[in-house]
Amino acid sequence: MQYKKGQSGNPTGRPKGATSKISAEQRDYLRNYILTNRKKFEKELENMKGKNYVQMYLTLMQYILPKPATAELKEVPKLEEFIAMTIEERQNTIEEIRATL
Repeated sequence: MQYKKGQSGNPTGRPKGATSKISAEQRDYLRNYILTNRKKFEKELENMKGKNYVQMYLTLMQYILPKPATAELKEVPKLEEFIAMTIEERQNTIEEIRATL
């Protein structure tokens, strides 16, 4: 038997957007691991230099700043271009991106 779009065989099933028990357990495990190993992570960050540090910084930023909708995406410089910028150019670029969020 085929169902119509948006229908299932269990209409009282898990609500749309609800996470599974396993996902919640995984999140709790990872949260605990990160909190327990925070000092080690901070020490490793302090030892990073140049391109690796910038890449890690930009990677972590995506978990802090809200993601813009596809229609709002502004062209951002590539990592190499970002690294080659002066401090003022970097700050201006960051402010421009922040203003679109």
